[in-house]
Amino acid sequence: MTSRFASVVALCVLLSDASKLYAGAQPASWNEIEENSVERKTKELHESIEFLTRSIGFDDAQSAQLTRAQVSEHLIPALLARFVVNQADWGAVATISTRKDVESFPVANLISIADGPVGNGTGIPYMYLTPLDFTAQDLAKDHRATILLSLAQGSYCKDKGYDPMDPRCVRVMLTGKIVGLKNNTKEHDVAKQLFFGRHPKLENMPANHKFFFAELKMTAIALLHTFGGPTYIPVEDYLHPPVVRGIFPRRGKITSPFVFKPVV
Repeated sequence: MTSRFASVVALCVLLSDASKLYAGAQPASWNEIEENSVERKTKELHESIEFLTRSIGFDDAQSAQLTRAQVSEHLIPALLARFVVNQADWGAVATISTRKDVESFPVANLISIADGPVGNGTGIPYMYLTPLDFTAQDLAKDHRATILLSLAQGSYCKDKGYDPMDPRCVRVMLTGKIVGLKNNTKEHDVAKQLFFGRHPKLENMPANHKFFFAELKMTAIALLHTFGGPTYIPVEDYLHPPVVRGIFPRRGKITSPFVFKPVV
């Protein structure tokens, strides 16, 4: 009887030690995520965040100029989404496939985008596509698409220790229809100027590849920037961001280093 009691006591001690060992073995980042998933719901969603602004281009001779700017705690989701779009020089675009092996399946591709100079964007993602690529072939049959953009592109998330999947590594999903822009139109000229301003090397693509400019006509915008799920932003709010006291001296302009152009 004494031997059996001693065995039970020893088993309890071992289980207690194992529990402590397991708790100590969990990475701090996971404990932080568990804690944040509960506490963040009761905190302000728009805390002060330090972002990385950068000049973007494909010219290896020009090193990226990195400067840091403090974004106000009053930065609303519409402006945060505009910031992510303006910082991105490429995105993942999902279309409905026309390829015979995966017909009607969603497929993703990488495309270069530009909404204007860094710090002075329009919010509209312009693209330069070729009919030889399966993305343009898909769009010829079904214009519907979603573009995913993330601050994981630069060094912001890495510097913060955020995994690209961490909700605090800000990302935005733009859904709508991608349509081509007609030559010799004002919109075509604007897209050409803004796109090649960010991607000058693409200006010399082969003529027989028949590249054309296109834009995303947005119908839905989802922003993920913290714990608790995405924020859905009305397109009108995204295209025409409101004035925020202390940040915007007048409509459509933001103090250095960011200038967000309202869409007319």
